Amino acid sequence: MIQDQPCWQKACSRLSDNHSAERWKLILTGAACIAGVLTGPLLAAGLTAQFDGPCRINLSGRQRMLIQRTGKFVCLAYMTPRSHSLITAADEALALYQRTEAGLINGDEELALGAEINTLAINALKQARQAFKPYGEVIREVVDRRSADPEHMEKIAQLNDPALVAMDAAVKVIERIYNSPELSERFAMLINIAGRQRMFTQRMILQLCLYLSVQRTAQMKQEILRTINRFEVSQNILQRVTPVVIPDPTNRPLLSSFGEIQYRWGTLRDSILKATESRSRQSAEDMLALDSKAEDLLKNINNTVMLYEDAGE
Repeated sequence: MIQDQPCWQKACSRLSDNHSAERWKLILTGAACIAGVLTGPLLAAGLTAQFDGPCRINLSGRQRMLIQRTGKFVCLAYMTPRSHSLITAADEALALYQRTEAGLINGDEELALGAEINTLAINALKQARQAFKPYGEVIREVVDRRSADPEHMEKIAQLNDPALVAMDAAVKVIERIYNSPELSERFAMLINIAGRQRMFTQRMILQLCLYLSVQRTAQMKQEILRTINRFEVSQNILQRVTPVVIPDPTNRPLLSSFGEIQYRWGTLRDSILKATESRSRQSAEDMLALDSKAEDLLKNINNTVMLYEDAGE
């Protein structure tokens, strides 16, 4: 490891090239440097100082979004006859997930990760890998066949939550190990909540797609409503706590960004709620239009996460 340029600096400097394009790429990379620009070197549970802690926290957090994203693309491919690009997108998201999965344990120079040295983190990541394995196999089978069938959809519905829960547990272990006393607890909370909002944009489209295609049940509808509620509660927390934690005038761009997010979210939320009505019949084109709205919201949220990063510099 280059001592005068630790992991979080290398990754952030790499992402700063071609600034606007790379910022959009962070939608998939999960803003791997957000915490890094704030913290620098961290101690791993009393072990040797490991300089990639911030990148490790955010890359592990990104995995939750990629779990939802891979399933979302496969489900949309199942609903539409023009599925080639969607299956390709699922393939790319799966490849990124699996590369990060390996990198979090063994290290990956391009991801700016060293090999994990903490036993608790390694064990949690291995448990997440085992939970994801059957889910990933379903995605891989769809990609290899270039088509999805009802059995694939049933398996995605069954295996998605266990994979997500296990990965979330691993993220919490990693956050606990690499948390820094230099990073305000409330500031860290804002960064984590803002980043988690991106995952919800993918999850609600996946849930709606499953609801309309294979699981039109009251339970699935409640799951959709629960995700909508979690998004709104989280956004309310961001709006209330940000001006308290981040002083004026630094907080002004963040506060301004909430208006656009709220507008796009209101449009998406209303469309999702309408689609869950008992007499609603959504075509493949309708679902792709909904996903387009979710992607637009995702861009706005990602820009807001970047503003949180800038506020911490």
